Amino acid sequence: MLQIGSKVRYCNANRVIFSSALFGRRLLATEAAPIPQAAAPTLTKEQAKKREMKRLALKKAEAKKPANIHPLYMPIPLALRYLRSAEVGRPTQHQTITVTTLVVADKGNAALAGNILFPHPLKQMKIAIFSSNKEKLDELKSKYSKQVKIAGGEDMIADIKSGKIKVDGVNKVFATPEIFPTIASQLGRVLGPKGLMPNLKKQHQNTVGEDLDSLIEENLGQVSFRQRGNSLSVSVGRCNFSDRDILENIIAVRNAFKQSVSSQVAKKPSILGKTTISTTAGPGIVIDFQ
Repeated sequence: MLQIGSKVRYCNANRVIFSSALFGRRLLATEAAPIPQAAAPTLTKEQAKKREMKRLALKKAEAKKPANIHPLYMPIPLALRYLRSAEVGRPTQHQTITVTTLVVADKGNAALAGNILFPHPLKQMKIAIFSSNKEKLDELKSKYSKQVKIAGGEDMIADIKSGKIKVDGVNKVFATPEIFPTIASQLGRVLGPKGLMPNLKKQHQNTVGEDLDSLIEENLGQVSFRQRGNSLSVSVGRCNFSDRDILENIIAVRNAFKQSVSSQVAKKPSILGKTTISTTAGPGIVIDFQ
């Protein structure tokens, strides 16, 4: 205890504060000095580069490890059982099953991108078909009755331009070459902003040609994907899909991802790492994607 004058305040290891009857004011007797912080070491460019290369090598080694040694690994059928149980009580349209794959890439590698042709599409696509050949239109409308929303020739183009017929709900537009210039000149302002203009040159997404049947078949279940950050993520089904349907969609995703890696222009192509399957409200479960 510390006593000065007529009043005692307190004393601890860090400071002593007391009142002085003589001077009538508070005095600070002692104060612990702050401990100086050590400055972080500065790395040279060469050291920083070596550290970055070491981290990348560790990531690549981790990506090449088999999935079944991961503590969160499950075979796909078992994983689907747990994921479906996590979605009980939610609306079916919200029970989306997603596959996410980590991508390990050297600095400067272009982002992976491509298209997936799903054997079991997540949603029913609605299409519009334009052709001067009435027999061909009738044949396609009969074959793709659930998908075709609009089908016709120049009269149909005029009706769409005037606003008499709406293209709302249409996902893709197909056309034969002879009517394509008319569509481009008359419907550019209608279809363009919606991303529906028929495509003549874009690889894997061509929607203009004489053989519309093949083009429609190729595009009906096709979904685009693109690397975001260090991962690729694609929805592969809903909880009401059968295990077989989901597995076939996952195989289609795997093939598309690997095709994107093989076509990548780089000294060292990217590596596909850990893959997880998850649902909207469920956890991420590691699966064998190889």
